[in-house]
Amino acid sequence: MTKTKFGYKEINSSSKPEMVNNIFTSVSSKYDIMNDLMSFGLHRGWKRQFLRICDLSSVNNALDIACGTGDISLGIIQKNPSIKLTCLDPNQEMIEFCKQKLLNKGFSKINFEIKSVENYKPKNKNYDLITVAFGFRNFTDHKKALVNIYNILKPGGRFVILDFKKPRNNFYSNLFKMYTLNVIPKLGKLVANDEDSYKYLGESIQTYFSPDEINDMLKENGLINTKVINLIEDVATIHIGYKS
Repeated sequence: MTKTKFGYKEINSSSKPEMVNNIFTSVSSKYDIMNDLMSFGLHRGWKRQFLRICDLSSVNNALDIACGTGDISLGIIQKNPSIKLTCLDPNQEMIEFCKQKLLNKGFSKINFEIKSVENYKPKNKNYDLITVAFGFRNFTDHKKALVNIYNILKPGGRFVILDFKKPRNNFYSNLFKMYTLNVIPKLGKLVANDEDSYKYLGESIQTYFSPDEINDMLKENGLINTKVINLIEDVATIHIGYKS
């Protein structure tokens, strides 16, 4: 049986999708406010930089993987309303929050899919932009996901990832570890009445791949001209790769 990481635990890969899905069902109603509190609002700036890097003026057909409550999806469609946008997430509650957020802003012609990227098989393989923000570390099978992403990108299309990383400075890294493993779960208990889910989220950051490992994974799965951008606070990175 194939094993995978679930925070600090090692579990059967077949169990991870349901376990992650249960986490996000639990946190969905407080997800946006917790993002603001956990990052001191910094995630908003990271997402704005992420969207700039996506070069949305040249995009026709976009897929937002692990769309969650729809911050990136909304940013994509606001910057270029002519984009054909698909919002993909395996969690029904998250998709419903995303759908409502977009509808509240007047965007109704969006495709929503409740499915993991590993099992997403669209009829038309023609995305010129695929994004995933704070969701890559929750994939069950990164190899399968990246093969699928490569297959559904158009030649010349780009894949862009935003996610957390451990700081390069040892003192800062230890401070960040203490914050993710101790403060975030307590904050989750106080605000969302859910310490265990935020304990997992903190652990998932600490056990996540390094930026170099992610860059190697992108290249190993066929993406070219890969680039790693360390954001100024050094707790998050943006990765870019293109299909030849």
